[in-house]
Amino acid sequence: MRVYRLYLRDEYLEMVKSGKKRIEVRVAYPQLKGMKKGDKIIFNDLIPAEVLEVKHYETFRQVLREEPIDKIFPDEPSFERALKRFHNMYPKWKEYRYGVLAIKFRILGRGKK
Repeated sequence: MRVYRLYLRDEYLEMVKSGKKRIEVRVAYPQLKGMKKGDKIIFNDLIPAEVLEVKHYETFRQVLREEPIDKIFPDEPSFERALKRFHNMYPKWKEYRYGVLAIKFRILGRGKK
């Protein structure tokens, strides 16, 4: 089991804390490519979580087609707005070079949901 430290913008951290955000999507950087079920994540050095599943995708567009947008962005933007959010966070060349991960997780210390 590995432990990953991931950092989120404040608004997304609040969504994780509330339990509404259950899928974290990231560019599949080499240091994240080995992430698997059972690994741990610590968000912003505050919130521990367990990885339930990791899916690899080629693009953010593919992630948004196959994963529930409301579990990625609980404020439920449209498909195009969600895609634009990703492209505001990551340059397209990184998406195309590394691919994308959809990381399903549960917060630890709250009991199973």
